[in-house]
Amino acid sequence: MYCTNCGKQQPDGSKFCNNCGTHLQTITPPTPVSITPNPSQRQSGITCPRCHSTNVNVQVINQVHLKNVHHGCAWWVFVGWWWLPVKWIFFTVPALIIKLLKPKKQKIVNHVHNVAVCQSCGHSWRL
Repeated sequence: MYCTNCGKQQPDGSKFCNNCGTHLQTITPPTPVSITPNPSQRQSGITCPRCHSTNVNVQVINQVHLKNVHHGCAWWVFVGWWWLPVKWIFFTVPALIIKLLKPKKQKIVNHVHNVAVCQSCGHSWRL
């Protein structure tokens, strides 16, 4: 047992701290509560369309696709109409080298969907 005020160890059964005189309170640990899940809560509520089993897991699938990025209309209206001819006339060789060596601009597009998989027969379907 330890004093809650000064932290000194006290003999068991003492009501006051021997160091600072603070009243010692006996704290009883909380009783553990066992929670048993309801059998109806364990089931996901999804049934397999093939075997009619309720032993179904749901998985989240994330598919990543790369999409090429192009200039927008505003760029072509304000910059592109004069920049491309100037670039090809005055910088033909550097522009060819850059065009050949520069990687394409791409953006990542995620497609997320849920797939249910029956654990009994292995059938899978989209939700």
